Amino acid sequence: MKCDTGGSYPSTLDDKGRVNIPKSLRGVYNGELVVTMGLRACARIMKGEVWDQIRERLTGSNELTEDEQELVELQLIAPRMMMEVDQAGRIAIPPVIRRYARLTKNCLILNLENRLEVWDEELYFAHLDENRAAIKEAIRKMGSLKLFKLDT
Repeated sequence: MKCDTGGSYPSTLDDKGRVNIPKSLRGVYNGELVVTMGLRACARIMKGEVWDQIRERLTGSNELTEDEQELVELQLIAPRMMMEVDQAGRIAIPPVIRRYARLTKNCLILNLENRLEVWDEELYFAHLDENRAAIKEAIRKMGSLKLFKLDT
């Protein structure tokens, strides 16, 4: 399921480890959701059907060695939990995932193709700064500034 509203949303982690799902995204991200670790230091939130597709790909892959499969299971499958969005639009991030993502108070919720990612605000910007050269190279490979010029 895709949510086309996009964007990044500032949020705060409350004393119970909950973040607010942005109001504009609550039509897609509601009820029971899967929360797990991201590939980078963040929490990932997704609908159950998206998780089922990801889990199927991960556990059914013949391309991974046994050690690689175990690492993927430890990173993504083992820590995942089903969490309910409450009536106020908040979802709890489990303690293990909060620790992994280094979530403290100020967070950013990123709306990506089929998931939300919750990042510690400072860690997110540090990650972008550390990867600035790789980001520029990726954009260069796509046609650099042509990427942002549209035929009108």
